[in-house]
Amino acid sequence: MKFLILYSTILGGFYAQSEALTNAVNAARHEAGDDLWKRGYSGNDPKGATLIAKKYFRAENVAAIVPEGELQHVGFVTNRDASGNTYPKLRVGLVAANGDQLLLSLDVKSDVAQRLIGKLDNCFPGQQIKVSAWPTTVQRDGRTFINHAVSVKGLDGKEIPTNSAFSASVKEICNGVEVALKSAGITDKKVIATAKATKRVDAYKEMLVKIQSIFTVAAPAA
Repeated sequence: MKFLILYSTILGGFYAQSEALTNAVNAARHEAGDDLWKRGYSGNDPKGATLIAKKYFRAENVAAIVPEGELQHVGFVTNRDASGNTYPKLRVGLVAANGDQLLLSLDVKSDVAQRLIGKLDNCFPGQQIKVSAWPTTVQRDGRTFINHAVSVKGLDGKEIPTNSAFSASVKEICNGVEVALKSAGITDKKVIATAKATKRVDAYKEMLVKIQSIFTVAAPAA
């Protein structure tokens, strides 16, 4: 069977797309409201969206999964909605031991996708991998922020490292954007953050296209 696998930033975990998942998400989002829902993961905060989502996921018997199998595809696609907005997507194809085909679909703008891309650069076609992700808290300037961590392990159970040189390069590029803007007299934090995020996404898209070419060459002829 084929399954589309999505990551929930509200709960922190991978879920197979299904009618039950859609029902749970819609009901939870309706109760939480869009503003609260958009804040993302809230842990055990009784006023947050996470506990609301857990209630509806349990009611629909929707459980998180840990995707694993033979890595057969890594690709980049751009989705477009009716309004013309574009959404760059990372696609990762795995074949599980039972023959099920799993297709992970993640927004390239997300923590999970970017961290996964950094690790996929050290993977190879046909490799057996297990992918997991979860929310983490970060304290910065007296505030708490939520990031999402990623683990990719090989058949031997060892963690596949990220491409640290690439990560350092992206950080340097983004810092350069900030320096350039401030030198031009632009100090608005939101403007700077948006410019850095755009440059970061562009860098990860470029890396993803490079990885995709390797898997395209390795793919068996039809």
